[in-house]
Amino acid sequence: MKRLGYALIGVIVIAIGAGLHYALPQVDVVRLVGTDVKRVDTQENGADNESGSSVSTTDVYFVLTETEQGEPRNYRNEDAIIYGKFDSSNLHTRARSIAQDEENLVAVRHYGWRLPIFSMFPNAVKVWQVEPGYRHLPIFNIVFLTLLAAGIGYLAWRIRRVISARREANEAARVEREAQAERERMARRDNDESQRARDAFLSDDNSSS
Repeated sequence: MKRLGYALIGVIVIAIGAGLHYALPQVDVVRLVGTDVKRVDTQENGADNESGSSVSTTDVYFVLTETEQGEPRNYRNEDAIIYGKFDSSNLHTRARSIAQDEENLVAVRHYGWRLPIFSMFPNAVKVWQVEPGYRHLPIFNIVFLTLLAAGIGYLAWRIRRVISARREANEAARVEREAQAERERMARRDNDESQRARDAFLSDDNSSS
């Protein structure tokens, strides 16, 4: 049972870690190569054709970059409610302008994963030019993870306190039950001794008479 509990905790920790790794912002220092716009077809429910579904076409912006080692690293550029990003077209224009300088070096703040098998790209949230040797300090992630760890630690402490209090209450109840049983046993023994004393006294009286 303990192993099952540990396995469940491990799965939960891995899931939370994966979710945080996906959602928290990361910054890459890369060279901006250009931008692109791709048309993506998506199925929507409807009754316009025999299949009962319709196809809608949307434009998806992409930011094309490469690392200092020349490895391609591309990002999609879509609005993101959780980051308050609603200016994808502005970011597209800015990235396109920066890309005209072949010696540019930019920092790209993004979230998400690059999974080629699913054609997934991280979503670029912000792009800004930086100087060579720039190193980004993830202050937001540090503060967020510190507060999250503190919250989890406090929650674990509270849960341990509740469990400990229940354990102590159960132990106190057990001790009280044992004490009550001992008192009842002693009372029965006293009653039995009193009864035997009375029986012996009555027996002596009968013998004397």
